[in-house]
Amino acid sequence: MERADREASVAKAFEVLASLLGGNDVISVIGFARTPSLIVDRLPGARAGELAALVAAAPSEGGTNLEEALRLAAETATRQFLDGAQNRIVLITDGAANLGDASPESLQQRIIGLRGRGIAFDACGVGADGLNDEILEALARKGDGRYYFLDKPKDADAGFVRQLAGALRPAARNVKVQVKFNPERVTRYRLSGFEKHRLNEEDFRDDAVDAAEIAAAEAGNALYQIEVDPAGQGDIGEVSVRFQDTASGAMVERSWPIRYRPSAPRLNEAAPSMQLAATAGLFGEKLRGGSAGDAVDLATLSTIGTALRNGPFGEIERVRQLVLMIETARKQ
Repeated sequence: MERADREASVAKAFEVLASLLGGNDVISVIGFARTPSLIVDRLPGARAGELAALVAAAPSEGGTNLEEALRLAAETATRQFLDGAQNRIVLITDGAANLGDASPESLQQRIIGLRGRGIAFDACGVGADGLNDEILEALARKGDGRYYFLDKPKDADAGFVRQLAGALRPAARNVKVQVKFNPERVTRYRLSGFEKHRLNEEDFRDDAVDAAEIAAAEAGNALYQIEVDPAGQGDIGEVSVRFQDTASGAMVERSWPIRYRPSAPRLNEAAPSMQLAATAGLFGEKLRGGSAGDAVDLATLSTIGTALRNGPFGEIERVRQLVLMIETARKQ
């Protein structure tokens, strides 16, 4: 990485990573550009404070040979594999894969092969310029991992810490969620976003179809737009979750009804968490365009977002950024 701001972001990311490692953890670091090299080999967690300096001393050069980097990472992770441990590769890059075999299909097959051997994969993109966001997100999805994005050093905040900690210490594996709507109450519904993460209905109880990992302190969100029939009957539907408990190894499945409320509150009267989720989701629809996006009123989103920024979420940088993006879109 040749830009100072991106080097600072990487340094901050390694500082965060070091803070999460314990005495039983071991980390290796591979640097890559045109060719990969092993910078740190099996550094004990007790010496994790040395990581930032070791990475900073690595030379910077142009090019991004992701194919060769993944090859060396796979060899290293396989050689150092520990039964019963979290065996994981975390890719940090600021560029598009522009050297070697950079086809998404080929790279994904490498990640799928790693996951089959019990090695998970996370990806972290640094800086927006030149970054192939879609490839990195897809690779993380295939690797049962997470995709992070750091545009500046301060993005490695508490939220980034929670995500990274969740990757290193998941509480549940193969987590799947299924929502079933009652046709006697719901006349129409639509999932907003998440298209790439959708599974077939029969995959919910097929444990051979792998899904996501999640930590104890993490939560997942899905936003649906629904139309209900006030004269209909029954609940709105049912939501079910199925996962593998990491402590026992057993598969667990639980379900809850989605109750119908005749007098559901309007968006500006809903809980702050619901207001934030809806504001972010509707703004995404606006950016996507189409008939759903055309129906979104940016002025209303700005009013709700500003109230959230000045109220319950005033300390959260991402909420401030969301409101700023909405305001920018209004002016265009």
